[in-house]
Amino acid sequence: MVDLAGLSIINTRPRARAEQLQSALVAAGARVHLLPLLEIQPLPLTDEQRQWLLDLDRYRWVFVVSPTAAELGLRLLSDYWPQWPVDIQWLAVGESTADVLRRALLDPIIPSEENSEGILRLPVFEQLQRGDRLLVLRGEGGRNVVRDSLQTQGVRVDYLNLYQRRLPENATSEWQSIESTEMPDAVILTSGEALHHWITVAGVDAAQIMAVVISPRLAALAKSAGVKTCIIAASTRSDDVINALTTWRNA
Repeated sequence: MVDLAGLSIINTRPRARAEQLQSALVAAGARVHLLPLLEIQPLPLTDEQRQWLLDLDRYRWVFVVSPTAAELGLRLLSDYWPQWPVDIQWLAVGESTADVLRRALLDPIIPSEENSEGILRLPVFEQLQRGDRLLVLRGEGGRNVVRDSLQTQGVRVDYLNLYQRRLPENATSEWQSIESTEMPDAVILTSGEALHHWITVAGVDAAQIMAVVISPRLAALAKSAGVKTCIIAASTRSDDVINALTTWRNA
């Protein structure tokens, strides 16, 4: 039975993407504080990046790393491609990203493990050919696991950084407002950038509040930053976050 009654939880998802998780947590009985720790700022394209968009049909795969990358990337690509090239395989890191692509009438492949390592284990990469090309749509500062792996096999990987994530200006004052009313039981952190910003905003309190993260890698980063307790959700989906919190509470 899902029952988070009495738990106080901080939802750090970007404001534009927080509503679904917020509603699900409230429906499960939790008290939820919205504290966005990431603000999206689109980046201008270089001449080289514009050429990558013009050369879209020369890529064998397009890997999209986030819903924001999907939305910004498709908006830019539509200026050059009124119809999508037919021979490209689109890859989405997870269901939320795939949903954005599907609305554009694309049919992406999703790995069972929603990260770069999961993408690399997809069967579509079993027969690589030297000279194949992969375009990655992502935010600035992402990991380079895909390029490091595929380039050793002769695949050209181009990273198109579409946006940067920054700490919202009012995040510290919003945290102080939450802290003045109660000390939350848990904080939901879905990226390394959110973790870094959480440590910046919450200071010493960050070590005491349990972190709900979405991968063992992020859990290791949190613990190395001093967070004492972490639990791991299977993904950023609301059901997975709530299941992780329910399992922890029942235990």
